[in-house]
Amino acid sequence: MTVKYITVKGADRLARSPFYVGLVQHERTMSRREVYEYCAERTGYKATAIRAVFLALAEYIKENQRRGNITYLDGVASIRNYVKGAFDSLTGPWVKGVNYLSVQAVEMDPFKSLLAAVLPVNNTEGAKPVINTVLDETTLVYDVITGTDVFSIAGADLAPDAMKEDEYVALVDTHGVETKAEIDYSDLQNVKAHLSMGLLAGEYTLKVYTRSGLGDEFGVRVATRKITVE
Repeated sequence: MTVKYITVKGADRLARSPFYVGLVQHERTMSRREVYEYCAERTGYKATAIRAVFLALAEYIKENQRRGNITYLDGVASIRNYVKGAFDSLTGPWVKGVNYLSVQAVEMDPFKSLLAAVLPVNNTEGAKPVINTVLDETTLVYDVITGTDVFSIAGADLAPDAMKEDEYVALVDTHGVETKAEIDYSDLQNVKAHLSMGLLAGEYTLKVYTRSGLGDEFGVRVATRKITVE
């Protein structure tokens, strides 16, 4: 297993000398469906049963935090409420929009030290998304997408996170009109996607908007490639 990270300059303006923080580059984001299926495979229970347990746990945590309690998940994390925002004095007042409650998880062992033996690799100069090939998985023709066929995008530093609004795959026509595609699979080297509706035949620019598996602190970058839609 190889974990990669990049370093960026810290944002503390009061520091006398520059300092740097690390951002891990995640290989990919697993969808909820994939997590349920993986847990089902490992435990022998059906994916629907696993999903039901996750949903029940989420509701339990919500209710527990509404009561101001701490929720313990043995060996994984303790989930606590935190107060955010500054106050004008010792007695407050509580100002909506400035002060709010935040729910955060604090890792516990053995989950906390799961990666203690892993030595990550500095990839600071490597987060540069690029598209090498685009393949229609039905026709097996490169750089030509037919209708709503699933197409495979191969390259480097891709991994758009489908859960984020500003990370996605899109086709842009010659007038600059952008049509988003549905992401079926996403990792650093390969992205599979499809259009929910076919587009007019013609020349398009395929774009992948991504943070390359890095956190929100890393800006969105765009990889492009000219393709044809039939």
